[in-house]
Amino acid sequence: MEYPFSSVEGMNRAIDVLSLATLKKIAAIKVQVLKRVKPTRTEVDHVREVTSHVKASLQTVLESEAIPIDFIEPQGSTGLKQTQLAGDSDVDLFIGLNPSLLDQYKELPKKQVREQLKSLFTRLINDVLTPGINDTLRPQSITFSYAEHPYISVKVDGVKFDVVFCFNLTSDFIEREDIVTAMDRTPLHSKFVRDNLSDVQKDDVRLLKAFFKACHVYGDKSAPGSMGFIGYGVEILLHFFGTLENVMANIPLLHGQPLDMFGREKDGVLSTPRFANDFIIIIDPTDRNRNVGASMDQRCFTHAVHVIAEFLKEPSPEFFDITPIPDPENDDPCFQALVFENTREAHYTIVRDKLYRLGNLARKKLEREQTGEERFGPIVFSVVLGKDELQVAIAFHVRATTIPDTFKQLGPSKTDARARINKYMQQHPDAVIDENDTYYIMRTRRITEFTIALAKFFKDELDIKGLTLVPGVNGAVVSTSPEQAVGRQAIHVLKSMILPYMV
Repeated sequence: MEYPFSSVEGMNRAIDVLSLATLKKIAAIKVQVLKRVKPTRTEVDHVREVTSHVKASLQTVLESEAIPIDFIEPQGSTGLKQTQLAGDSDVDLFIGLNPSLLDQYKELPKKQVREQLKSLFTRLINDVLTPGINDTLRPQSITFSYAEHPYISVKVDGVKFDVVFCFNLTSDFIEREDIVTAMDRTPLHSKFVRDNLSDVQKDDVRLLKAFFKACHVYGDKSAPGSMGFIGYGVEILLHFFGTLENVMANIPLLHGQPLDMFGREKDGVLSTPRFANDFIIIIDPTDRNRNVGASMDQRCFTHAVHVIAEFLKEPSPEFFDITPIPDPENDDPCFQALVFENTREAHYTIVRDKLYRLGNLARKKLEREQTGEERFGPIVFSVVLGKDELQVAIAFHVRATTIPDTFKQLGPSKTDARARINKYMQQHPDAVIDENDTYYIMRTRRITEFTIALAKFFKDELDIKGLTLVPGVNGAVVSTSPEQAVGRQAIHVLKSMILPYMV
């Protein structure tokens, strides 16, 4: 059978590049693994039954509101797509608003429209949905949440629902006008997967999701980087390549080779300014201007490629086992970690993003002096979210854990313009010339231990709501081998998933 990738130069069918013995092993493994990663009929029916009950409740409680509603539908893997893994009972229940609701805002700038909609959604959640759901469903829990816009999380009969507002937009509208809310594309994605993937391909989606979860490169809790493969991206891969085997045989080629369902020339896609900084380009089949792979962290992709290579070398069902990140003891002082308690006042994606910001800022400040001279040398870091996000860790690898208490601050060269040299000497009359004919002065450092510098940085800069540093041995907040497993996991991620692949 021909799949879209068949027309892309340089890509190959798995049957042409993998041995028959390897293909037979993979086929047997797929059957074995699918038995445990695919939800049972009982599980699927239970989710559908509860979803129908919640949907009916939402329709009832919204009847009093004068807002045009086009649909209330379950989206995502547990909804229209049906690509969920066993045990995944979370449902994204979308309330699709008719675009005519936007007419009252058409004279406003987009930023003001978003603010108006935020207020509308917040009012509907607090004044209509929450009391109505409490009365009609008696949920086990109900909480107000906010990611890119307000939504409500409800747990009913063991099934968690994220109830989200969106607008019922077409692909043409989005290409012409752009989205209105962050959720507006989701129904289009759900329908694409429902209509374009066979049941066999949906099972391959489940297998690939399990594989990526097993090597900790799936979703927004991935370990090597801030974002791994997302569900819709995996589904597009299966649509484009047709089978799990074809995906694995070609995935190393994805950097520099865009996957475009619209058949555009490779060079044209790569030269598109909005894709210029994207490591992987997977064009959204419902929006030619959107790269589904834009958020993919290069480190997640690189780790996944190496694990896939290991699997194809010696296929085994263990590659699909979803287990916690190992947390061995560490005695290498070049690895240091900090652990935080998290009260979950901020959404975990906000915590993650702010920790990455702090990690990059720490690297910038600690790698070099303000004047550019090397300080502790090249620094690499990782962020790991613990179970239920109640603890979070950030780990660092540094080349030099201790540095001299003085350093040479370079000035102009002896061959530079006399005016520059004179100005420099006026500011630094004690400057001398080194063996390279460059003027310099000696400067003193107050902190020479990386552990102390890192601790000071986070005590000074930590500004994440609900996050507090956890002291370890002797009250130190930085540790080579933290007591908490999440800290050792963050170090393990650096050792095993990031540093081995860095050039």
